[in-house]
Amino acid sequence: MFKGGYHGRYAVVDLTHKSFRMEQLPENLAADYLGGRGIGTKLLYDLQPGKVDPLSPENNLIIFTGPLNGTNAPGTSRITFITKSPSSNTINTTSMGGSFPNGFKRTGFDGLVITGKSQERVWIHLTPDGVSFHNADDVWGLKTSDTDKAIKEKLGGKCRVACTGPAGENLVRFAAIVSETRTAGRGGAGAVMGSKNLKAIAVSGDERPQIADKQAFEEAVKKVRADQEENPSLVGMQMNGTAGLISVVNAMGGLPTRNFQTGTFEAAEEIAGSAITEHNRIKNFACQSCPVGCGLIAEVKSGPRAGLTTEGPEYESAVMLGSNIGIGDRDIIIAENCLCDELGLDTISTGNVIGFAMECYEKGLFTDKDTGGLALKWGDGELALKLIEMIAKKEGIGRRLAEGVARLAKEIPGSETFAMHVKGLELAAYDPRAVFGQGLSYATAPRGGEHGRGGYMIVEFFMPEVDLYTHEGKAERAAMLAENATIFDSASLCSFNFVPVALVPELINAAAGTGFTLDDLRTIMRRIIALERTFNNREGFSRKDDTLPPRLLNEPLPEGMAEGKKVEGLDLMLDDYFAIRGWSKEGVPPA
Repeated sequence: MFKGGYHGRYAVVDLTHKSFRMEQLPENLAADYLGGRGIGTKLLYDLQPGKVDPLSPENNLIIFTGPLNGTNAPGTSRITFITKSPSSNTINTTSMGGSFPNGFKRTGFDGLVITGKSQERVWIHLTPDGVSFHNADDVWGLKTSDTDKAIKEKLGGKCRVACTGPAGENLVRFAAIVSETRTAGRGGAGAVMGSKNLKAIAVSGDERPQIADKQAFEEAVKKVRADQEENPSLVGMQMNGTAGLISVVNAMGGLPTRNFQTGTFEAAEEIAGSAITEHNRIKNFACQSCPVGCGLIAEVKSGPRAGLTTEGPEYESAVMLGSNIGIGDRDIIIAENCLCDELGLDTISTGNVIGFAMECYEKGLFTDKDTGGLALKWGDGELALKLIEMIAKKEGIGRRLAEGVARLAKEIPGSETFAMHVKGLELAAYDPRAVFGQGLSYATAPRGGEHGRGGYMIVEFFMPEVDLYTHEGKAERAAMLAENATIFDSASLCSFNFVPVALVPELINAAAGTGFTLDDLRTIMRRIIALERTFNNREGFSRKDDTLPPRLLNEPLPEGMAEGKKVEGLDLMLDDYFAIRGWSKEGVPPA
């Protein structure tokens, strides 16, 4: 029997037949895969065969919490959505903060497996008693905030809602799942919801998880909070949010600008976190159980959009909707961010695909006939807002952009060299020519071109003794950082809370009554990472796909601190990485 941390059950929903059943969570499953990303990955791998169409009823959507979710440990309001990605056809694990994760845990369920496809448009409600099904015709087509409001008005009480917007309904391949101001953004989980005719998931309840050893748990929490108080990075995050990194990354020459044509942006300080704080911030916003409050509520203070507010924009959004498309106007970026959230779009992929389209237009690969008469010029904020609407609604040129960079590049001869994606997922907001290890992170990340799950190698910039422009020594750090990220994702911890990884076993053991060491957790994380790799191998991916866009390998950065640099030694880094993992030279884990 579980002593704490877990409720010990999850629900399986069959949308096709509008039925559900309760399943016991096996203790050995929790022991082998911990929770969140880990358990979700194992269930997805076991429950569906390879090569299913990610937008078909056969692709499952799994939502899972971890053993720390719902406790008072800092940064533990996290939940993971697991599915096959419509963007990349890889496994996709995408997490969300805010209030939905703790609301989910209080239903008395650890997770939810959603199968099939409803013939009618529906939303579902998870409570301690199970799952109920509701017609969604009246909320279909609504923006995410309106959907949230409408469902809460129906249910009353303290329910929480995660939904998809028009982008997900229209099967945009990088559609997000949104809950209030937080998103599970990457990889197209919102499109999976839309393909199932599932508009929203509401959760209600007050079933709190047990804590196995309350005294030990409180002592562990005190240690974490004491460490946080001495961490200068936490103070910086509180002051300027994640967008505070913009100045740093621009200084190192790694800020994606005009579709990664360069790594410095002339208006970087205008869109940086300090500028947002000075000119636009209303207040800080924190997820439940979070002492950091890295989310800034920003407002447009003047002009035609005066009064428009959004959470953020965070670093990734401000860069990909800003410098990556040549926009240095904070008010426009705030409006873009808000519109993406309301329509249910991943801001990273959206900014990336718009930047790609703008460069195609610049190079004459897109004509006015292709764009419907739109001049796709760098820095045109009103155009960017129009394109975001067109993508979500799949109107005009937006229909093509909604397929993502990789698919679009295949249609446009000559564009492949500057199609900024890995395995079909658009790159995040760091140019690895300024920090080579980030290239290894992108190449090995299980869901494609993102930074967190492959290893957040940008940390090397803050290590004065580290050579940023070499392949040597990168694999070991990338492997460790990838394992750390998997620990946080599986335990349900936010990495922006700066919880020391060495204290995580103490938190888990006190909450769940386990006896894990940090080495034990790393063994579990290697098992999860290997299973994600095996999932992708089953889908047809191999070492040949562990590469970077040609621009990053062949075109030196033209200016800035990293001027003249291009990513070198990727194959050598992959050799080292696979050896550390104990995989074959082709990147195949042992059976």
